[in-house]
Amino acid sequence: MHRVSMVCIVVLLVLACLSGVSAADSWHQFQKDSLNTGITSDATPTADPVLVWSAFTHTSECGTGIDAPPIIAGDLVYVYDVNGTLQASDRINGTLIWRNETSVGFQSSTPAYGNGKIFVASSAGDMYAFNAATGEDLWKKHVTDRNFECPVTYHDHKIYVGEGLSGGVRTKYYYCYDENGNELWKHATDDTAGFLWCGASVVENYLVYPVHEGGLISVYLENGTLRDELDLKSGLSFSRSDLGRIRASVSYYDGYVYTTSEKSQTIGYVWKVGFEDGRFIDDGWSSCIGFSTSTPVIHDGRVYVGQGGHEHPAGNLTCLNDSNGELIWQYTVPKGVKSSPALSIGDDGTYIHFTTAMSGGSLYCLRDCGDSAELAWKYNPPDDGYILQGAAISDGLVYFGTDGGYVYCIGRRGDLNHDGSVTPADALIALQMAAGAVPAAVLVGDMTGDGRVTSLDALMILQAVAAGRSRI
Repeated sequence: MHRVSMVCIVVLLVLACLSGVSAADSWHQFQKDSLNTGITSDATPTADPVLVWSAFTHTSECGTGIDAPPIIAGDLVYVYDVNGTLQASDRINGTLIWRNETSVGFQSSTPAYGNGKIFVASSAGDMYAFNAATGEDLWKKHVTDRNFECPVTYHDHKIYVGEGLSGGVRTKYYYCYDENGNELWKHATDDTAGFLWCGASVVENYLVYPVHEGGLISVYLENGTLRDELDLKSGLSFSRSDLGRIRASVSYYDGYVYTTSEKSQTIGYVWKVGFEDGRFIDDGWSSCIGFSTSTPVIHDGRVYVGQGGHEHPAGNLTCLNDSNGELIWQYTVPKGVKSSPALSIGDDGTYIHFTTAMSGGSLYCLRDCGDSAELAWKYNPPDDGYILQGAAISDGLVYFGTDGGYVYCIGRRGDLNHDGSVTPADALIALQMAAGAVPAAVLVGDMTGDGRVTSLDALMILQAVAAGRSRI
């Protein structure tokens, strides 16, 4: 071994011992938590993303595969596919840990994690609980002869979910179960098509959720009794009679609830409505951006939301001023953005992740540059499946699925320990890979492009760190 290589190794070992390790920020349910915030402080790639791993689940005769975003808890990522299969994989290397079955059908309800359990609501109207670590069946309840199509919300040992569109316009229910499978209450809404993607937020002592026809409902968490309801078509000074329908969840931030509505390609709104002590207040705004089924994400005085559908020639990731709803910027993409954005917030800025609603679509990452957005990167998966839902983020990795039946894990080149940054510790791991002490992660660790992980790759990682490029 050359003397310079030996010196390099010694330096790397010393520096690696001094480097810290970040803690992963889990993504336990749709849009991360029971407020649907959609924000994490975990870093993600800012350029040149690499495929860390991919795994096939199932597809159907209709061409659908995965239509709910992954969720992440601890060391596992969970994916619910069209076959009704829930599978847990090692979030770092994609190794299948366990797999279990629910009912077959178009599954668009995002599962939720809580207290060591995974909770699933199926298109057959059944709810399930599984041991998150082993996949063991804990319980199954047949809740309704209709279906479930909205995300499961978990909060304080309870789960909440609303009936879907099957059965037509009639009385539909939002349910509350405890984590042992006991029904605690159900709240009826009359003359509604139901709750398609209309997930709830838990705000203090209240559950808040939207209704397909354009309303908002607030009920007491304890017993499901109605606290307040609002018709967005007529109940506010900024109401819109042409609201259309709501096919998005509610998010909450700093005294306001947010959602979107859609009527046509050009008519659709983002809504910000005051919310205090369980009641809706005539304070906020509605902003016309066109068709939207995206759940808004709010950060640093800005509202981020997707616009457009698969039937539209183009769509946008839209950024609005949170104080007045005015447009700050739009980033145009092919087809629409039906997914909800997932934000990574760090010292080097705000990065917005979303997918495009089209066959052969892509995962995008934008950087908010103030008055505009720039493309940090996009990843086009090798399958040409349609992409309906968005991404989940944890510990430097981004996960999403497609109708091709694949789940993808995207990382950054050089980040071999997946701690969200590139440090001397990664260079040490590259040296261990070069020596054969640990398996070589070529997709992430090959800095030279020669198809191997060698000491030269370790040196290049160290040089990047020395140059201050922790995000490679």
